[in-house]
Amino acid sequence: MRVLDPAMQRKIERLMKDGNNCYTLDDIMECVRKGTMQSHVFGETWVLTQVHEWPQRKSVDLTFVVGHADEFLENLPKLYHWTKDIGADLITGSGRDGWTKRLLPGWHRMGSLYAKDLRDEKSTINHYTSLEG
Repeated sequence: MRVLDPAMQRKIERLMKDGNNCYTLDDIMECVRKGTMQSHVFGETWVLTQVHEWPQRKSVDLTFVVGHADEFLENLPKLYHWTKDIGADLITGSGRDGWTKRLLPGWHRMGSLYAKDLRDEKSTINHYTSLEG
């Protein structure tokens, strides 16, 4: 998997946009270098994870998946194994609604993730008015 491949670049750009432009590729590479994100490559698929320590549990979040859904799903058991190896007992991920129909045994939908960009001042003013009328 080559991050600089033009097809992969387009997938990464789309992913960054879908993720509310919270990261650039340079940001991700810096997070991987610092260890706050982990990089997993399976053929032409790139999975980026983040480890979270909670008071009662340790979890791994599948933060970004770039590439082929089937290749990701085939290699998910490797991620389960890695998750257990680092002492985590929970794995989470979010994605587009289309993933719901591809849920594997043991996975369950916990809700929907919503986002509001507060940089758009017009959409934050009088928001209760739009709910009433």
